[in-house]
Amino acid sequence: MNSLAHENRSSANLGLQKQLPIWPESVRGGPNAILRSALFAGIQSKKRQIIGRQTRPDKNLESVPIASQDGITINFAGMQLNQYDADVFFETLHRARRQPMETVCQFQGADFLKSIGRSCNNLSYEDLEESLQRLRRGSVDLEWKVNDRHYRFSGSLIAYFVREQTTKTYKVTFAKEILTLFAPASWTQLEWDQRQAIKGKPLAQWLHSYYSTHAAPFPVTVAFLHNKSGSPTTLLKHFKTELNNAFATLSTTLGWSVTWNRNLVTVTRNPSAAQNRHVAKKIAKTKRLRELRETQGKQRDQQLALRQPAREAAKQETFDMFSTRQVLDQLLKAR
Repeated sequence: MNSLAHENRSSANLGLQKQLPIWPESVRGGPNAILRSALFAGIQSKKRQIIGRQTRPDKNLESVPIASQDGITINFAGMQLNQYDADVFFETLHRARRQPMETVCQFQGADFLKSIGRSCNNLSYEDLEESLQRLRRGSVDLEWKVNDRHYRFSGSLIAYFVREQTTKTYKVTFAKEILTLFAPASWTQLEWDQRQAIKGKPLAQWLHSYYSTHAAPFPVTVAFLHNKSGSPTTLLKHFKTELNNAFATLSTTLGWSVTWNRNLVTVTRNPSAAQNRHVAKKIAKTKRLRELRETQGKQRDQQLALRQPAREAAKQETFDMFSTRQVLDQLLKAR
């Protein structure tokens, strides 16, 4: 089956789904295709840039590629997103997960700011509103494959939002297409307490998000992390220093173990309960397949053993027939 057929079938399956998965209160759901990319860069807010290509003054920005892991393609246009925007996006999704998409998700600004670890002052409200604007105005085109299925998302991460100035109530709406980002095996449960413990350290937060998508992380190079985190640091040796500091934070705060082999990094961390279940399922599936192959092999051997006497008898009968024919041929020649 070709990729287009997979995409159509996947879209049809998602059409039956009207709301996000219901993950526990202690975690936040994050799409793997985003967490394994530089869409939410691991940078300070003051280092944001406008992403896109301006071909003509009267035209909107054209999207440009965003660094991502193999198998994921992202194009984006708009003001660059970072880990603060990731906090806002994940928390808003969290509050919208219990209701159908395309319906209004309503919350109080003070409660929301508290959930993302920010104080409730005028500057925090301004930051929140600006982040929601970036998420609404940014244009994202995203494609990825999972288990031989092809998925695509195109649009804004937030459809629209309204802030009531007097009550400081926010009303946010997501397009139903957001559900595609949460297709089976396409998203991760982020431990929210862990993420908030490293708040204010964007590279450490990006690393936490990236490594959270892998139950058993594989070794990667410094250049890989430099590229995928969206770092604006020019020299790799300078980024390696930043990376060392970020891993030191993760080691001290979350107990991660990091091993260096020149420019190759290996991370050891405790997988989440969901990832443990995922690994256990894979092990159980592998065991079932192995047992099935062994059973099928034994059955084939038994069938061959049962057929062997019949084959020997058939061979003997054929031999006897040829022997009889040879005798008759000799008698005919003698006459």
